[in-house]
Amino acid sequence: MRVLLATDRPDLGHAICLYLSACQIDVVEVVGDAACLPARAATVHPDVVLIDWHLGKVVSTQAVAELKSCGDPTPVVILSTGQESAPASTCGAAAYATLGDPPDSLLKVLGEVAPATL
Repeated sequence: MRVLLATDRPDLGHAICLYLSACQIDVVEVVGDAACLPARAATVHPDVVLIDWHLGKVVSTQAVAELKSCGDPTPVVILSTGQESAPASTCGAAAYATLGDPPDSLLKVLGEVAPATL
């Protein structure tokens, strides 16, 4: 599976990259700016886009809406604190993963949105 990770928090990005790499999942790029997310997704062709709920000054629902408005069919998973599940499900995201859950729950969510790539 190829994942495009969108977060502007280096510590979170590093931890997710290490974990996914250990699980044989390739993080093809880490994007720290929501404005360049659609262009990067079109360039690297990920199987899943994983977006941090707060990506800079942009709430991830805005980033998902912009990505989807460009016609990108890539499933999007929003990383949240658990409070944002309702907005995540209505903005075009395929799923959300809660940061406080056990790490295996992220793998489960990724497998559900892109099962053929695991």
